[in-house]
Amino acid sequence: MGAQGAPIAFLENTMGDLPIVWHRYGRHEMLADTTHDDGSRLDFAINLQRYLSANVMPGHRAVYEKVAEPKFVKQHGRPPKDRHEVRKAMLREPYFQYWSHLRLFAQDNTYWERSRIVERQWDKMVAKAKPRASDKGGLEIDPDFKVPPYQAPFDMHWMPGSFFTEFVESDIAGGAMYDLGGLYITTHGKNGRFNDGAGWSVIRWVLDRFPEFDPTRILDEGCTVGHNTLPFKKQWPKAEVIGMDIGAPVLRYAHRRAESLGVPVTFTQQNAERSKYPDESFDFVVSTMLLHETSYKAVYNIVKDNYRILKKGGLMVHVEQPPFTWANSAFDQLLKDWDTHNNNEPFWGAMHDMNLEDVAKKAGFLAKDVIMEMAPVVTPTDQDKLRVGNGQWFIFGARKR
Repeated sequence: MGAQGAPIAFLENTMGDLPIVWHRYGRHEMLADTTHDDGSRLDFAINLQRYLSANVMPGHRAVYEKVAEPKFVKQHGRPPKDRHEVRKAMLREPYFQYWSHLRLFAQDNTYWERSRIVERQWDKMVAKAKPRASDKGGLEIDPDFKVPPYQAPFDMHWMPGSFFTEFVESDIAGGAMYDLGGLYITTHGKNGRFNDGAGWSVIRWVLDRFPEFDPTRILDEGCTVGHNTLPFKKQWPKAEVIGMDIGAPVLRYAHRRAESLGVPVTFTQQNAERSKYPDESFDFVVSTMLLHETSYKAVYNIVKDNYRILKKGGLMVHVEQPPFTWANSAFDQLLKDWDTHNNNEPFWGAMHDMNLEDVAKKAGFLAKDVIMEMAPVVTPTDQDKLRVGNGQWFIFGARKR
């Protein structure tokens, strides 16, 4: 396979209904220490999120079809025309209100628990994260970096301080809180014990779609703590892999996490709208769930910069949720749009309304080279095997001529 790693065996069956518990989460040197009681509270958070998703959320359809929609039709003489009118109708229903409050409580409560765990060992973790002479990868922090205005004013996902706030010198709090079960809790373990399922999903999709593709330089934008960055180095070990983010705390944490897991990656603090790299310097530019955390203008800038730094034949892949136009109905769009109004992700809805083909074409990609399709979710098992499970990721990508 050239510079690629050993062939991957993807098991074509689902994970089943395995219990998701905190002690199964992947350990490494930077992960905050947790007591028995910490683990019990995190288990509660995991299973509350899972219950709300699997057992409560499906009930919205019956409430809408039998109660909210008939009320709306009676009042307006027509059904709701879009997700915004569906939302206004559902906001009046106690079932939707209770579910929203519980879901928001579950999100807020888990960050409260994680912040307490990190706070009591903060100094030790800051010291542990500092670069060492034995490091194989790199860390580049820009002391003059300016946080983009679409991120600076609020705590993304309700995480205290978001990804970029430095409470102390050489801080790692954002990374420590984010990695302490964050996606593992909200996705109910769907991304595997190291939360790297999205990265492996991209790799599987690339190997299927472009079997000859063998990148030597890879940039992962919006990498946070490197969950999805490390799989690219594992699959293409001879490639130079760089993780980019705006947050110094998550990058410091990501660097030590990668070193402790034996995966040498360089982490750099930059804005993906205007990276420092020269033209045509990467074979592969990728992100997982980054675009919806930026802005309308930023999406255009990011894709334009991606086109600039890609070599001819290079590949851009951004993993997201599918556009709202792909949903079956305005009601289905409503359920996908909850985060815009409740999870401190104000650009979520607007981004999923964007014409991404237009974004790619204005950046320089040819229409025939733009890719918008679904890719199967890959879930690493506790034994580090890769299963193709239920669900799909949306791929927005393009190949540069």
